[in-house]
Amino acid sequence: MKRRGILITGIAVVLFTVACLWFGRSHSDLAGKVALTFISHGTNQSSQAKFRLYNDSARAIFLSWMIVETNSPTGWRVLQRFEPKDPRVVYGGKAQDLPVSVPPDSERWRLTVVYGTENRGPVLLMTRVELAIRNRSTSGWQSVGVFTGHDLAISEVSQ
Repeated sequence: MKRRGILITGIAVVLFTVACLWFGRSHSDLAGKVALTFISHGTNQSSQAKFRLYNDSARAIFLSWMIVETNSPTGWRVLQRFEPKDPRVVYGGKAQDLPVSVPPDSERWRLTVVYGTENRGPVLLMTRVELAIRNRSTSGWQSVGVFTGHDLAISEVSQ
């Protein structure tokens, strides 16, 4: 009888955890609230172009990677991939200018920014629980960062 109670409690905990993960992931408030806009071409003295990243969300984002791609007959080709310079966190309601080297002899190119979203409260707790379940250990419990995910913001340029 005692084992049956433990089994029922275990199943209830697993179902509750799965439901919390599902609700936490499907009701994200960040979708479609980050935009990347082209501002200016490079001049003769400077081969730098500027983009502005807008974060209209209530949560901060962390810039992971910036990828410059050129358009070729076979598709988009990665020309440069680098980590953005500090500050890499763009808080909610703020914008940040991103300077990028203009690809030489390229009529069409684009910038892709890979970013992670800030987790708070129950979503952060559920991310930690998900990691503990996946690894079958709580040893990495504190190592789970506040920023997770790999969303994309893309802006294309034609010269």
